Amino acid sequence: MDDIINQIIKIDSVAFENKEKNEQFLINKKQECENIINNYKKEKMAIAKFNAEVINKNIKESSKKQDELDNEKIKKLTSDMEIKYLSIENKLIDEVFNKLFILEG
Repeated sequence: MDDIINQIIKIDSVAFENKEKNEQFLINKKQECENIINNYKKEKMAIAKFNAEVINKNIKESSKKQDELDNEKIKKLTSDMEIKYLSIENKLIDEVFNKLFILEG
């Protein structure tokens, strides 16, 4: 009877050791998976941040170029208006004075 009890104790001890080993294996595997997930998350976030910075830089450059184009258009329009004004300025002054003198006379 003692042999049977001793065999049961050995079997129980082996089963308990196996259970402990399996639990430790699962804990280690869980930690490994969590580390993989965290590293993946950090990597994807870094890539997303880099891509966002590139897009932001491109938008700023595009906006700056558009501003420069708009400023050039404004300068050209202003210059064109000044040229037109200068070309008709004397005629306009003459017409105004002629109308003034006609009204007075």
